[in-house]
Amino acid sequence: MSREENPAQMSHADAKSPTLRLRADVVATVLDDGAVLLDLDTKYFYSVNQSGWAVLQLFESGATRDDVTSRCHASGAATAEAAAALGAFIDTLIAERLISGSSQPPAPASIVWPGVWSTPTIEKHREPLPRIMSSAFDPTLPLAE
Repeated sequence: MSREENPAQMSHADAKSPTLRLRADVVATVLDDGAVLLDLDTKYFYSVNQSGWAVLQLFESGATRDDVTSRCHASGAATAEAAAALGAFIDTLIAERLISGSSQPPAPASIVWPGVWSTPTIEKHREPLPRIMSSAFDPTLPLAE
């Protein structure tokens, strides 16, 4: 994987221009106050608030940092403090490998912003799931008698 496709190895300045996408093996369950993400690769859960989920939805179809920053700015993240918090949130998504670089161009996402802007937050749960059954025909799982 090249530096262009692996944002975790990019500097903050380099990571601004490529298209970033939510990885296909990160699944979300939407809640009233945000979403819970499960990384099927690492088995870790993450909780995000409503603004965090709105930002992640932009990455579902692919977006650049600039795209996301513009959408958030239009939704109320107009201060330098809000921009810094958004940048830190995106940096965390990259560091945790929840989003990754894509060679495909960004696609516009139509999302409904969750009311008034609030700082997007993400919390990684302490323990990963010990095991996820991805197939009922997994030969390593014991059969019910």
